[in-house]
This record gives sequence, C-alpha cells and structure tokens, in this order.
Amino acid sequence: MDRKKFIKTGALAISGFYFLQSDVLRAAALKANRQTEKREAPVLIIGSGYGGAVSALRLCEAGKKVIMLEMGLNWEKAGIPFSNLLKPGKSAAWLKKKSIAPFMNIFSLTPFTGTLDRLDFDHINIWVGRGVGGGSLVNGGMAVTPKESYFREVFPDLDAEQFYSFYFPLVQKELKVNVIDEQFLQECPYYKFTRVGEEEAHKAGFKTIRVPNVYDFKYMEKEFRNEVPRSALNTEVIYGNNHGKNSLDKTYLRKALETGNLEILDLHHVQNMKLNDDKTYTVSAHHIDTSGNIIADKTFTCKKLILAAGTMGTLQLLLRSNAVNGFPLHEKVGKNWGNNGNFMTGRNWVKPLSGGTGSKQSTIPVGGVDNWEDKEHPFFTEIAPLPMGMDVATALYLLINRVEKKGEVAFDKTRDILTLKWDESNTVKMRENAKYFVRKMNTANGGTRSHFLFNNGFGADICYHPLGGCVLGEATDRYGKVKNHDNLYVLDGSLIPGTIGVNPFVTITAIAEYCIENLIRQNEFAL
Repeated sequence: MDRKKFIKTGALAISGFYFLQSDVLRAAALKANRQTEKREAPVLIIGSGYGGAVSALRLCEAGKKVIMLEMGLNWEKAGIPFSNLLKPGKSAAWLKKKSIAPFMNIFSLTPFTGTLDRLDFDHINIWVGRGVGGGSLVNGGMAVTPKESYFREVFPDLDAEQFYSFYFPLVQKELKVNVIDEQFLQECPYYKFTRVGEEEAHKAGFKTIRVPNVYDFKYMEKEFRNEVPRSALNTEVIYGNNHGKNSLDKTYLRKALETGNLEILDLHHVQNMKLNDDKTYTVSAHHIDTSGNIIADKTFTCKKLILAAGTMGTLQLLLRSNAVNGFPLHEKVGKNWGNNGNFMTGRNWVKPLSGGTGSKQSTIPVGGVDNWEDKEHPFFTEIAPLPMGMDVATALYLLINRVEKKGEVAFDKTRDILTLKWDESNTVKMRENAKYFVRKMNTANGGTRSHFLFNNGFGADICYHPLGGCVLGEATDRYGKVKNHDNLYVLDGSLIPGTIGVNPFVTITAIAEYCIENLIRQNEFAL
C-alpha cells in the first residue's frame, strides 16, 4: 500500500471508529438513563384497535378501571398532523427511512413512530396500523357487513340472526357508518374513478354494490365546497386522516375516556407476558420515544389481561412469551391463519381518450364488485382509488376471496421473529380469480393488465387483513377466553379463521361486542 492510500485508509478507519464509539456511547447513555417502573392494574388491555376499543368502552361503562397499552403514538394528544400520500412525513411509516406504501416508495423519511407499518415475510407483506386507534387510522374506512350465508359458514356455532339483528346494527351506529349521497357521487369529479369502475363492471356483466364507510360524507361535501379543511380530497388516508374520518379515537375510545375509567398509555411496546402462580399476569413493556429509543422499562401486574394487539401483534405476544417464558399455550394458537383472500391487481389504458379514471381522486372507496355468488369465481372487489395527482388511466382493485388453504404462524426463538407458513400455493385460486376478473373487464372495455404494478400486475404478496391464529372456539372458548388460562382473553381479528369475505373491521367489532358482553354477564371481570 502506498503512503497516500495508507493515510486515506487510516483516516477512514479512525473516523469510523469515532462514529462507532459515538453510537456506542449514545446507546450506553440512553440505557443508563432508562427509568424503571412497576404498576398494578385490575384490567389491562394491550392494543387500541377495534377489539381493544370495544372492550375498553364496555368495561368502563361497567365501572371497571382499565389501563390500555398502545405501541403507537396518541396523535390527537401529540398535536402532530397526518401527512398525505403525495407528501409523506412523520406519520408515513413506523421507524423507517423510506416510505412503505404498496407502491411508489420513492420518498426518504426520518425515522419516526408513524401510523403505518409493514411486516415482511418470505411470501407476503402485511400492512398494520400504529397509534391510538390502531388500524382505524390507516384503513380506507370501508364498513362492510359480510354476507350472512358466508358468516354462517365461517362461524357455524354463532347465532347469525342475533348478529344481523343486533350486533352489526350496534357497531354501525357506534362507528358512525354512513353512505355517500348518490347525487354527490355522480357529480363529484373526485369520484370519476368509481363511476368509471362501476360502468365498466356492468359492461363486463358484473354486479356492483354501494359500500358504506366511517368517513363523514357530509364533511366531504363541505370540503368539496372548500368550506372546511380537506382530507379525503387531499390524498389523506393510509398515513392518517386529519379530518372527516371517524376513526376509533373519535368513537369508541372517546366514549370510554369520557367515563373517567380508562387510562391510555401510548408508545408502550409490550415485549412479553408471564403467568404468575396466583393466576395474575406480569407484562413487560418498553416505553419508547418517537425515535424508537427506549426511555423506560415498565412492568404491569394485572388480574385480568385482554390481548387486542391486532392479529399479528397478539400472535407475536402469545408465541414469543411461550418461547421466552414458557407461557402456557393451547395447541391451536397460530393455526387457521389467513390473509382474508387479499389479492391486488389493476388495469391500464382505462378510457384514456375520455380522461381515464380522473386526475383528482378521493381516497375513500365507496364502490365494489360483488361476484360472491359465482360458484367458479367467488370474490368481492373493492374499486380502489389511485390518487397520483394526475390522470394515469389506471384502475386499481383489491380482491377479497375465499381462503381455500390456511396458513400457520409460529415463532423462531433463535432469530426472535414470527414465522409464517404461507406461499404461492395458498393464493392459487385467488390468482385465478384476479386473472378472470381482469380478462373479462379488458375484453368488455379494452385496456391491459397493469404490468408495472405489483408483480406483473398481480399482488399476491399484499395483505391488509390478516386474520386468525387464535380462532374463536378453537384456541379460545366461545367468548374469547384463551384456553389453558383463567384470566386471559383475546378480542381482535385473530378470532376470525382467516377469512370473512369483505373488509373485516365491522365483523371484528361485532364479535368483540358479542364476546365482551357475554364475558361481563358471566362476571369474568368481577375483581
């Protein structure tokens, strides 16, 4: 090595050493300054999504004191605005250096505890919500009730008549579900993509349906007239909506807080759980800051524990605690998992000579294609927006199919990660349905499959609706009480056996209402 190269290499090595030393010192300082805290709670709920929010409200109304731990940020309390799709900011991703939307990830980010996270497995990526309100912060708000025949098929032991006459109407009221005004839909330029999608579906011989939503459509009419700040008409959705959307922090959780019996602790990332000799639980959590640094180690001892961390979060806690602490688990935990039949696809050259699908698009879907009664190709398809700020003559669709072959979730103790037994064999029929749908639409209307989207136009690896793994009546009793436990309950999407045929949050909420009502009636929370 010559002298010049030696000096340059040495300088780089020394600078690298100092940077490394700086990081090590910073990490050591943070660890040294960590606080420790122990608390006791009569009832502890992990997660603030649909199941957790329902449980909190009903327990608080029954006079129970409840502490809720949420991994993400309380955005309303923090006063930080959500960012939109075209200008991703703090809310765009959970501690990532780059945006993680299903496509167009060209945006760099400063790591922050944002609302959207993505869990990457070998053959599937799963998007989840982070923050007080869970997935309600980042979904499209499609409040779809499943077909009664399919609900009966998925849950043969439940009283379907009771659900359709009481529980579904109850949650529609609590979630503030409403339907867009048809005249506004037909006249609003932001819904050209819906009108085109429905027109082309009819031409191809498909049936369409109007889809209810939790977004306040009266607010949307005002934002269209520029009477209020814009949200859905300002490309806000998967990074949070600043206005208009009735997410859980504005419905169930707000009502629960108003009782004075609920305390929500945000940025509390639960690590594991232990079962104590007296059948209480000790829960270990990291209190983090918005950069992901641990600022305190906390332990909570509770008499009653409700897991409502979402399907993947609840399975992570159960399976990791089993691997680390020998936490008792029933053999059915991790089984009967599915992606709710999620399969993305799209079409290009959609009416390019007449303005395509529109340069302005609302982020709130209101239409769907109902092909569920087709015995050979049963599916429900969301006519989805693609708000790019320009007309790209592209139609986007989220198909929801039956899940013929279920998956299985496990935990790799060596790597300290969840594993998912799921590959292309699980989505064969979903791909066939997508091919059939796109081919029939193109034959009737023109256009081509969107080869530049996803994997040659087929998003088999995209999942927004993970379900199952702690299925009602299998890993739990008929009301969500976990088998092999006296004081542990699961109330979230993991109760649904992998499929429900439509966007699932209305069903998750209804099942949570059903479970918590019966658990309270049985005095399960008598302390």
